[in-house]
Amino acid sequence: MLTYAERGDGMPNDPTRSHLAAMKGDGFYNRHSSMQATGIAALLSLLETACRTVVIGEGPLTIVDYGSSQGRNSMTPMRVAIKGLRFRSSPSVPIEVVHTDLPSNDFSALFEALVSDPDSYMSEASDVFPSAIGRSYFEPLLPPQRVNLGWSTWALQWMSASTIEAPDHILAGMSTAPTVVSAVTKQQARDWERFLTLRSREMRPGAKLVAGFTARTADVTGWEWLLGELRSAVCDMRMDGWLSEREKNHLTIPIGLRTLEQIREPFIQAETFADLVLEHLDLVKITDPCWEQFETSGDVLAFAKDHADMTQAWCGPMIASLIEPSREPAAFVAELFARFERRLSECPRPHEPYMAAVVLSKRA
Repeated sequence: MLTYAERGDGMPNDPTRSHLAAMKGDGFYNRHSSMQATGIAALLSLLETACRTVVIGEGPLTIVDYGSSQGRNSMTPMRVAIKGLRFRSSPSVPIEVVHTDLPSNDFSALFEALVSDPDSYMSEASDVFPSAIGRSYFEPLLPPQRVNLGWSTWALQWMSASTIEAPDHILAGMSTAPTVVSAVTKQQARDWERFLTLRSREMRPGAKLVAGFTARTADVTGWEWLLGELRSAVCDMRMDGWLSEREKNHLTIPIGLRTLEQIREPFIQAETFADLVLEHLDLVKITDPCWEQFETSGDVLAFAKDHADMTQAWCGPMIASLIEPSREPAAFVAELFARFERRLSECPRPHEPYMAAVVLSKRA
């Protein structure tokens, strides 16, 4: 089979894409994303290295935050990027920071954080110009050769469509059904190549992109306990008549969990894909900040609530979008996460997911 680049047009076919939901709004995700912040901290050294080695030309510089959500977890990496690029160019060089996410994202929370968050990269900044684009990163976002430095965390595990249904799990990527495993693998391979092709077009020669997203080993996902309990809560609601068996199967979050081999696949034959070079690829195990607090406090109810809120922050809206309106999605989600929280309090353990750490560069 020809790759997208080998077909000559450089772009994958654009299938009809199902609507995906953004993170929970009203700043909820900002307040409940400490696990994501822990993973981001593990990537900052890669971002600093990218800033030291990225090709910098004349004129304004562009940093793009792909999948920004509500912005709180973007403040530190954007500050690191601005400082790193200005150290190599000029303290007064204009820098635009472009945050991108789905149209339904709570961009008002992002802009509020830019103004009022104590950690905002805009604090004492000059000649820094933030903006936002409400569009999926599976679509073109910027003009060709605009981007000097890209950043994306905890986003690329999401698939571009929500059409896969798993009979045995709430997360598509944790199903063991052979047809589901095959469908997820194929969809994520297409999505990965599409993302790479689109970003390459937007990157200037010598530009870099640093990304971290949910991944797995060949045998372990790191999500067995947490999402196993969420799946069990769904099954309890099925038994209690909250939804039918058909509706239960439809309740499948469109996330897959790639192995490092699957991430590396587009680069194996020619070592480049769409003019991109895979400079760094590693698997990082993330520590659980909630577990550290629990070991100190012993408060199992607070531990369970923290994890339930963090989980609802990233998947609550998606679950609601998969529930028939006649089922009152808001009430369903509230009941689901109340049951989920009770389950977590009954068997507390650390949640330690895996993250792929990726650095891409565009050939100069």
